[in-house]
Amino acid sequence: MRWKRVTNAVLVVAAMLGVATAARAGAQQRDPRATIFVARGCSQCHGVWALGVKAKSDVGPDLTFAYVDVVNRYGTSLEAFLYNPTGVMRLMLASHLHLSSADRDSITHILGRIYRLHRAQLRQEIPPIAKDTPSPD
Repeated sequence: MRWKRVTNAVLVVAAMLGVATAARAGAQQRDPRATIFVARGCSQCHGVWALGVKAKSDVGPDLTFAYVDVVNRYGTSLEAFLYNPTGVMRLMLASHLHLSSADRDSITHILGRIYRLHRAQLRQEIPPIAKDTPSPD
């Protein structure tokens, strides 16, 4: 229940901020969930293609598939990684990006939903491999 309240609150605030910002700047419409990534500074290094967030500098990987990419890279869940990061992210989260527990939970939730949505779409769009196709190994 807590996740639902936090997520709903973040989405409402994000939607309000996104609409106000777009109206003021005449900017291109962006997914309201993108607001947290921009407001917290994630977009300084990371894009989120699925939300229309372009990185200011492409230093870090795109976060669209971070929900599983973190597992592949670091052997831990995204949620665990955000609470106890390694490498450059440890330095960034300790010194430049100050994420609250609610921020970390919201980011994990948003990226999890994005991953599941785009993974489902990929399954529908990628044609199956024919049975007589040789293995790429």
